[in-house]
Amino acid sequence: MITIKDIAKVAGVSHSTVSRSLNDSNQISEKTKNKIKKIAEEMGFEFNLNARSLNTQKTNTLGIIVPEFFGDIRIEVFFGKMLGYLLREIEKEGYTSRIEYAKNSLDKKSNIQKMIQSRRIDGLIIIHENILEDEFEFLSEKDFPVIFLHHKPELFFDKNINYIGTDNYKGGYMATEYLINKGHEKIATLTWDCLGIEQAERTNGYIAALNSNGIKVNEKIIFKTDLSFEENYNIIEKNIDIFKEVTAVFAQTDLSALAVIEALKNNGISVPKDVSVIGYDDIEFGKFFKPYLTTIHQPIEEIVKESVKTLIDIIMTKKNKSIKKVFEPYLVERDTVIEI
Repeated sequence: MITIKDIAKVAGVSHSTVSRSLNDSNQISEKTKNKIKKIAEEMGFEFNLNARSLNTQKTNTLGIIVPEFFGDIRIEVFFGKMLGYLLREIEKEGYTSRIEYAKNSLDKKSNIQKMIQSRRIDGLIIIHENILEDEFEFLSEKDFPVIFLHHKPELFFDKNINYIGTDNYKGGYMATEYLINKGHEKIATLTWDCLGIEQAERTNGYIAALNSNGIKVNEKIIFKTDLSFEENYNIIEKNIDIFKEVTAVFAQTDLSALAVIEALKNNGISVPKDVSVIGYDDIEFGKFFKPYLTTIHQPIEEIVKESVKTLIDIIMTKKNKSIKKVFEPYLVERDTVIEI
């Protein structure tokens, strides 16, 4: 199948220039638009063969469905960073954005169905794993261009969907194995108790790394908490005797890791001298406070770019592709882990 990327290569222009030209954006000269449309037609690009290049019903707007906790900076700075990348990438491609929660806060009706029925968007990016069955059936029936970004839709992941995200299992395994290779065996972890697949995969990676290295899993040092700095801090305070016995902590978000470090410090436990700490996400805050946080980096920018480009390709070709692409995280070594 011919894609926008193929046309861009032949035309010697960027992917976004091709996208804007095929959408008749006023940011591109008529000469360039005509050249690109001719190349696309000669290459058999389906957007042109189906006579959609001048479709006046296109809105050049992409919808974004975000979780209800998106507005609470205490909970997770990571998602704010992701949303920033997403808005910029959509703008680069010549589109505008419309952001909604999954449910209307007043009448509790589905904003997913509302956005599509309004005909004000060309495609939809869903950053939410708990959409309902009737919403999924609605999407399938309409055959509307949709990408699930970052969050796996828990109930429908085995269905015909487009998903782009990060390998959380590998990230959890990588973080734990790194601590093990530094000589640590008593490794506690702080995971979430409410959001399902993402943290379950990180915890499964943690458990698998322990098992692979012959270390018995101790359920008493797997702590389930919420997303807030305060709750993670309080977990350490309430269980300080346990944390005096462990040699390392795998905190499954950076915000959690920063709370762990602060709580340990306030209880006379030095990081990394007494307890090593590794986080997950690689948010900016980890670079600002000493000791600088060792963490697992999620390639947010890459998954956002791939998601936007894939969604636009689906919009242009009118073919949902059932793409499931997972990017690998990687380790960022800083100062909060030492060898023992």
